[in-house]
Amino acid sequence: MNKKQKKKVIIIITILVIVDQIIKIFALFSDLKIENMDKLSFGILSTEKTENNISYILIAIIAIGVIVRYIKSSNSYIKMNSRVVLSIALAGIISNLIDRIWKGQVINYINIPGFTQINLSYIYIIITWIGMAVILTKYTANRIEEKKAKKSVTKKKNKE
Repeated sequence: MNKKQKKKVIIIITILVIVDQIIKIFALFSDLKIENMDKLSFGILSTEKTENNISYILIAIIAIGVIVRYIKSSNSYIKMNSRVVLSIALAGIISNLIDRIWKGQVINYINIPGFTQINLSYIYIIITWIGMAVILTKYTANRIEEKKAKKSVTKKKNKE
């Protein structure tokens, strides 16, 4: 990965973490509370501190280490689109890690009725899953096309 690509990945991570943290700080200090849990809404949700916060912090640190190692890898098979998509997940993990260290819990401010309460960091991670699925699907489709092309070339040579 060259310097320009590293800079792009760092900028993406930084911007995404800052956006999520600004929204969380705004929601905390404006004291927005979600009143009606039956509709999509935004504001601070009452979340309880978890007893195993340390284990979540350790898991986040391990995940950060693994993703950073992958992103920084000089392997030529790792394309820039994979690095960008993984940097989005990295931003989500870092942002929730900041919450766990700062407040002892993750600050959720989006209510999806009948489903769950989330924050922007979780959306980053969902985007990463979707992005990686798209990347892997495209890669698989390309490999299938390459195999078909090789078979057709082999058949043509055999007929001649």
